[in-house]
Amino acid sequence: MQATEQFLKIFSDAWATQDMDTILNAVTEDFQFRMANCEEAVKGKAAFADWLKNMNCGEGKATITHNRIIINEQQAALTGEIKVTGDGPEQHFAFCDVYTLLDDKISTLTAYCVKYGEGMGCE
Repeated sequence: MQATEQFLKIFSDAWATQDMDTILNAVTEDFQFRMANCEEAVKGKAAFADWLKNMNCGEGKATITHNRIIINEQQAALTGEIKVTGDGPEQHFAFCDVYTLLDDKISTLTAYCVKYGEGMGCE
């Protein structure tokens, strides 16, 4: 389990540094990715690579803090915070990534991401 925890943290950190090689090497060929607020998943590693290339990260610098990880056989969840600085005012998000694992790779990822101060209970 320690190896899986480290693997997922490295994968998560790769998003902050936009390390596309690390991200793509961690997923299966039939990988499915979905932002929780989107109805359709990105299906397949090639389509995901295209999605990553088109992702608009701006010129800001992202820092990820991992808060909690839960691993249960072939499933895992990783929660944390993302701070983005440099491109305008600092932005702060909470995230929860839910993974399905297959043969030491990620086969599905559903990502939940909420900006601090927005949403229910933030009045």
